[in-house]
Amino acid sequence: MVSNCMAFQSTTFLKHASIKSQTIHQLQLSPHDNQHENSKEATGIYVHIPYCRKRCSYCDFAIVPIGDQHKSDKALRGFQRMDESYRKAITTEIDLLIQSLERQSDEHRKIEKVRLSSIYFGGGTPSLAPLETIQSIVDRILAHDGPFYLDDEAEVTIEMDPGTFTKDHLISLKQIGINRISLGVQSFDDKILEGIGRVHRNADIMEAIRNIQSVFGDTSANYSLDLISGLPGLTLDLWEETLKTALTLKPAPNHLSIYDLQIEEGTTFGKWYADHEDYEDDDDDGITVENARFKSTKDMTTGDSLPARKGSNHLPLPSANDSAEMYKMASTFMRKEGWEHYEISSFAKVTESEGTSCKSRRSKHNQIYWKLNGSWFAVGLSATSSIDGKRFARPRNLADYAQWVEEQHKRGQGVNKSPTFDWMPEPGNSHLENNSEIISDTIMTKLRTIEGLDLNWIASEKNGEELLQCVMRGAELGIELGLAQVSSPGSANDKGTLRLTDPEGFLFSNNVISSIFAELP
Repeated sequence: MVSNCMAFQSTTFLKHASIKSQTIHQLQLSPHDNQHENSKEATGIYVHIPYCRKRCSYCDFAIVPIGDQHKSDKALRGFQRMDESYRKAITTEIDLLIQSLERQSDEHRKIEKVRLSSIYFGGGTPSLAPLETIQSIVDRILAHDGPFYLDDEAEVTIEMDPGTFTKDHLISLKQIGINRISLGVQSFDDKILEGIGRVHRNADIMEAIRNIQSVFGDTSANYSLDLISGLPGLTLDLWEETLKTALTLKPAPNHLSIYDLQIEEGTTFGKWYADHEDYEDDDDDGITVENARFKSTKDMTTGDSLPARKGSNHLPLPSANDSAEMYKMASTFMRKEGWEHYEISSFAKVTESEGTSCKSRRSKHNQIYWKLNGSWFAVGLSATSSIDGKRFARPRNLADYAQWVEEQHKRGQGVNKSPTFDWMPEPGNSHLENNSEIISDTIMTKLRTIEGLDLNWIASEKNGEELLQCVMRGAELGIELGLAQVSSPGSANDKGTLRLTDPEGFLFSNNVISSIFAELP
């Protein structure tokens, strides 16, 4: 049975499709003459869709809980009004972004196209958005006369929760151009799912996988699973079963994002487990110096599971030792199965391609974040962009975001021919010149990956030799403990590469990185 909300999504999409018949594939294959020759390295766009059915007990993300829309016509109409308002705001922001790029091109007297390797719809739960909203955003980004075009092997990803989409809805998303799914599973155990405040259950997960198989096929399905270790009620045996279940799904995922539970202040879990210190956020968006500082939410002096606040009947947290074992188990198990542990929380399936070469199914969007001096665009509530070294985070509140977009719109219509929007570096002043921030961000991001930190790059920076000594002094204890290692230099002038070991170094990455930061000038 299709809910009123899903029926609304399908109906509005069909109406919209009669007006906007172009799909993302048609836009992707459109000719751009010879202008591509002037395009820069491929980048990506993050699009934030904040809708969620409810706030999960561990969640502190910028979301808008919308409840169960099929309960009443009044609730559905309220959601429709909110979505129309948000769609207007986010498409206006996209228009302003395009305006800023086109004006920069005019100043340089050439049209410079922007090649995209990724469009990523994150949230929230973007699968709750009406299809018309997703279509409108894609149309705006990939307009024929706009600056953006898709790389031939680009990924267009949407985050989806089990139980939030039907087969028909997924077919429509595929027609729009979605070619990769990030499925928020978290656990296959119904008791644990209920305990952490998730709406879906195991049956919903299996139904979602069947829908993916039906729409994309066994061999063409491109999807990732999100799993969380350290959840209340999770044991080592259950965690091993979770990993095995993930890899026996048909079709199988080609990417896994595995996170350790973080207890955040202000969340339901923050209240339930208030007697324990909080974790700092360490997810894929945590690319800040502050997030490198390690705190444990679990008692490091005991191997016992830790109960919730006294008097409650909530599931106990695993001990710190068991949580650490879960991380090591995931790394060991996945690598044994032939997967690549390419980033602290990310695993990619390795498949054979032509001849004897192999292909790693890394997330193209993640790869943008880990690039040296990487830049990416972002639109929507709370979304963070990085353009020429300038990081900018949009407002987290829906009303504040709408007001901010309106302010940017007025700025764009002002008398100034080349207005500077909030996400843009000031003309002639690249934020890449802020050397200390770039150094810190690079150390943080590169040490999260198997590629590691290129010490030759460190040495090439301003005061590089002194900086290199600081980095090595900060990493000294980690190296002694076997948490980090330096690759053998290939020549006399080669400084080598500093890498964290897997899994121990990754597990204590915050400690190693914090020690390095403490030595930086």
